[in-house]
Amino acid sequence: MTAKSNIQSPGQKLHLLRLNVGWSEQECAYRLTLEANELITTALWISWERSGVNDTQAQHIYRLVEPICKLFSADKNWLLDVDTPATQSAKILTLQKNKKSERKNLPKRR
Repeated sequence: MTAKSNIQSPGQKLHLLRLNVGWSEQECAYRLTLEANELITTALWISWERSGVNDTQAQHIYRLVEPICKLFSADKNWLLDVDTPATQSAKILTLQKNKKSERKNLPKRR
């Protein structure tokens, strides 16, 4: 994402929608091209997903919000809401390095 912040941009939400559905960037660009009757390239789609709240790429999302929301059956107000906090969905675990002495005590493979 180009803009680091503590809020979720429409581009980040678009990315999460795509992952939830399981489509590739190419698939989304193709389906939106058909839905919006406008050429949407894969590169353009990717730039939308990477865009922050105030990026120029996000303006395309605002302009095409109706066909995008229809494509994903998403709520327009949710997608455009810039007050949604960005929360971590994964827990990061710290890994400990194995000591060489621990490796020596492992049973030998046959």
